[in-house]
Amino acid sequence: MSRLFWMAVGAAGGIYVYRNGARLAADARDRGVLAVAQDIAGSASATVATVRGLLGQAGSSAPADPSRATPTWPGNGSAR
Repeated sequence: MSRLFWMAVGAAGGIYVYRNGARLAADARDRGVLAVAQDIAGSASATVATVRGLLGQAGSSAPADPSRATPTWPGNGSAR
């Protein structure tokens, strides 16, 4: 029974992706490649900015003393 459920979920997901892909392809033909490329670049830069913001928040919990941030291993040249 669970296989049938997951098969139906996969089929519905495939149909959803196909329809949205077809719609995006039609929009790309109508608007032109340059406008679509600009939209993709804007979306990618927004995603990168979000990730950088999240990493910046995670980095704020790092120790204030940089000598404690990374371990010093003998023999790798960092113990000088």
